[in-house]
Amino acid sequence: MVYKVKIDCKITINTIMKYKILTNNGFKEFSGIRKIPNNNIIEIIFDDNKLSCTIDHKIFIDENTCKNAGDLSIGDKVFTKNGYKEIIDIKPSSTDYVYDILDVDGNKFYANDILVHNCEFVGKSNSLIDTMILRQKIVELENTTYKFVVDNDIRFYRDIEPYKKYLIGIDTSMGVTGDFSAIEVFEFPGFKQVAEWKSDALNQNDQIIKLKNLIDWIYDKVLSLGNKYPEIYWSVENNGSAEGFICALREIERRNNGRIFIRKGTLVSEDEAKRIGFTTTKVSKHTASSQFKILFEMNKLEILSREFLIQLSNYSLKDIKATNYAASSGHDDLISAALIVILMYLQLKNRYDLDREIIPIQQVNEGGGLFEDDTPFLMFNDRL
Repeated sequence: MVYKVKIDCKITINTIMKYKILTNNGFKEFSGIRKIPNNNIIEIIFDDNKLSCTIDHKIFIDENTCKNAGDLSIGDKVFTKNGYKEIIDIKPSSTDYVYDILDVDGNKFYANDILVHNCEFVGKSNSLIDTMILRQKIVELENTTYKFVVDNDIRFYRDIEPYKKYLIGIDTSMGVTGDFSAIEVFEFPGFKQVAEWKSDALNQNDQIIKLKNLIDWIYDKVLSLGNKYPEIYWSVENNGSAEGFICALREIERRNNGRIFIRKGTLVSEDEAKRIGFTTTKVSKHTASSQFKILFEMNKLEILSREFLIQLSNYSLKDIKATNYAASSGHDDLISAALIVILMYLQLKNRYDLDREIIPIQQVNEGGGLFEDDTPFLMFNDRL
C-alpha cells in the first residue's frame, strides 16, 4: 500500500468508463482503492523519488522476488519500470494514511515507478471479515510467533491454563500433497486461539494419532497444573474426507474391543444427529461463518496465528449471489477447523458455561476449614 504516489493509469471507454493500472504485464483493471489509517509507515527514498508504505508492504527486488519494506536497507536495489534503483535513505514517515489497490491482476503494479505487491492481507469487498479490522489485526501480529511446539509440529501460541476449557476442531483430508488437514484449539472462557496444526503429509490414521497426541498432552498438562478434572472437547466435520477419518477411528476402536481410542477428550456430535461430529451444510456453514465474523470483529475471539489471518484475507463470497464463503485463492483448512469449534461452541456454550470465568478455590480455612485440601470446588464469576 502506498501513500499519495504517482501511479501510471489510463482510461478505457467501453459501455462505461474504466481505469487501468500499469503492471509488469501491461495495463490491467482493478476494482478500487482502499484508504487505510497510518500504522508503522516508512519513507523509502531514491535519488529522484520516494515511496511511503507500511513496513510489511512487499516491494520487488527483482521481477519475481519481493521483500517486506521494513527488511530493506540503505544501498539495497529495488525493481522499477526503468530498471533497478538504489535506496539512498529510509526514515519514518509522517503521513496520516496509505492506500492499497484492490484486485489488480497478478497483485503487482507500479507505484512511483517501483514494482510493488498489493496488500496480501486485504481481502475483496465481499470478504468475511471487514478488511480494515483484518488489516489492523495483521499489523498487531507483526512480531508475534508461536511460543513452543508439541509433537514436532503442533504450534502453541498460548500456555495451557489449569481451569480453562478447551475446544478442538479438526478438518481432515486425504493426506496427499496439496490437500491439508488442520487442527485448531481454543480456550474458554475467552475464546482465545491456543494451538494450531496443519499438514498434507499424514494419512487419516496418522491424523487420528496426531489428534490423540494433542489431546493427551493438553490433558496431562492440565493435570500437572493442579486441576484433577480437565475439560477437553473435540469434534470433526463428518462429510467429505472425514468419512475415511471416522471409519479409520472406528476400526481402531474395533480392534481394541470397542474401547474409546481418544479417551482424554470428549467427542462432541451435533444434537439429535445419528452421525458423529458435525455436518457442514450451507446453512450451518453460513451460521458458523456469521458467528465467527461477529465474534472476531467485536474482539471477542482472539487469533494469534498470522497464517490463519492470511487465509481469512482470501475467505470471501464467490460472487454477489453466493451465500457461503470459501477461499478465493489458496487454502481455508485452518478456517474450516475453526468453524467446527464455532459449531461446538454454539451447542455447548450454555450447557458448559463456556463464557463464564471459573475461579478455583483450593481450600477454605476460615471457620474451621469447610473443605478438604483436595476437594474440587469451582465458583463462577458472574461479572464476566
